[in-house]
Amino acid sequence: MSKDKNSLTVFRDLTIRGTIDNIASLGDAIQKQLPSQWKRDRAKEIENASMFGDAGPLLVFERSTTDDLPAAGVAMLTVGETVSVLNIVPLEKHQLSIAEYNALLVELTEQAIRQATNSLGLSCELGSDEKAITAWMSEAARTALQRFSQLANHATGSSHPMDQQRWFSFLMQCHQDGCTLDTDILQRWLIEIEGWSPDRASDLAIEYEFAQALLKFAEHQR
Repeated sequence: MSKDKNSLTVFRDLTIRGTIDNIASLGDAIQKQLPSQWKRDRAKEIENASMFGDAGPLLVFERSTTDDLPAAGVAMLTVGETVSVLNIVPLEKHQLSIAEYNALLVELTEQAIRQATNSLGLSCELGSDEKAITAWMSEAARTALQRFSQLANHATGSSHPMDQQRWFSFLMQCHQDGCTLDTDILQRWLIEIEGWSPDRASDLAIEYEFAQALLKFAEHQR
């Protein structure tokens, strides 16, 4: 469970900003700072560069397996005067946990990227590993969701008429406010923060997705 009552543990992001000329030297500067378990993969940079059109350059770094962290690849893309992490993917296992993803990003940042950006006069911002639910929805929608969750019968979900009304209020509020909440975040919040069972949380997430699509369709038909 997250440290804050209404926050979820999330994948951290990394954003580097500066002048185009200085950013052009970033790959080489990071490579000079890499610890022994990390390497730069120039072949993959060249192989995948065409996928991103005018954006670039693409930077790819790979880490070998150690006792504390799995093998993984980190892809970073430059767009104008900003460099950000596209993704971190496992090289020897099916999936990285959020904790592993964040640990890999922190290690690369603190052991190589930060020194490189400092030497080039670039800013380097490592995002938080927690986000409040209001990062994806309005305060009004959060209040409606929490009211539903705390008063609903967790065994029956939204099926009871009174629970259904509170659930509908949340769904309408989300639609009206243009919330960016997706089903994965909703399901995780219900399970990790509010203590719903995975099955019931999944049912509610499916209902949420259908309702948002239906409400958007109905709005466009007016």
